[in-house]
Amino acid sequence: MNLNSKIVLYTSVFLTLLACKKEKTVPESTEAPVAVTPVNTMIKIGETYLSGAKAKALIYSAKTFSTGYNEIYVALIDSVDGSILSRGHFDIVPMMTMGTMVHSAPVENTEDTLTTNGFFKCAVVFPMAGSSSQWNLNLLFHNHKNDLEGQGSIGVEVSDSSPARFRSTVLALDSNASVFISYILPQNPKVGINDFELVLHKRETMMLYTPITNYAVEIVPEMPSMGHGSPNNVNPVHIGNGHYKGKVNFTMTGLWQVKLKLSKNGTLLSSDQYFEITL
Repeated sequence: MNLNSKIVLYTSVFLTLLACKKEKTVPESTEAPVAVTPVNTMIKIGETYLSGAKAKALIYSAKTFSTGYNEIYVALIDSVDGSILSRGHFDIVPMMTMGTMVHSAPVENTEDTLTTNGFFKCAVVFPMAGSSSQWNLNLLFHNHKNDLEGQGSIGVEVSDSSPARFRSTVLALDSNASVFISYILPQNPKVGINDFELVLHKRETMMLYTPITNYAVEIVPEMPSMGHGSPNNVNPVHIGNGHYKGKVNFTMTGLWQVKLKLSKNGTLLSSDQYFEITL
């Protein structure tokens, strides 16, 4: 699907959901309780019916939503017999409404038509905090069980990540591109070598964000209180879909700053972005 087609799709989905929001009534559930086993220690974010698809979506995540990269696991349930729907095509379209201004956010939708352990896995990069009346996850599902398509929407709370796990910058040397930098790993940093992962997106429009695949990323870990860095780091390289993965070495406990140098075709674009990590 080309750029213009995606913009039309996202905008039309949002307008349809917005128009139906006031009139939509959620039917009382007559189904038996469904035993969905979340992976790891996930928490339930919420649930909503998908009108037209005879399905209900149960939304889980490892943590409450915050600015930056958030993995989302969605179980889809047949709203008639309560069975788990394991086959279909599922997409999330995040949307934020701020008065008269509307924008989306970077999203990673699964390309799989089969669930893994009963869940469709997606990810959303929330660029800013907002209430459930501002942030919505618009859900689209093609139910292969009965060849029906439907959609629904659920408001979600997004808080500021602390420490910050999201950075936004405008890169003058790359045609004034608005670039989103999202921290992924390490989630539980330790002394020694840690996997280090970021995902980079470019804002094409307020509705469309594309993965950046052609940057070079250099990491420079520094410990401000001690005035030193660390050896044996491995600069992140692109592994697909805008994700860059490498290794970072923390030689002692305390507060570290991992500074980022972004380059393109040998030209340094940015060296003032960093993430703080405390061990």
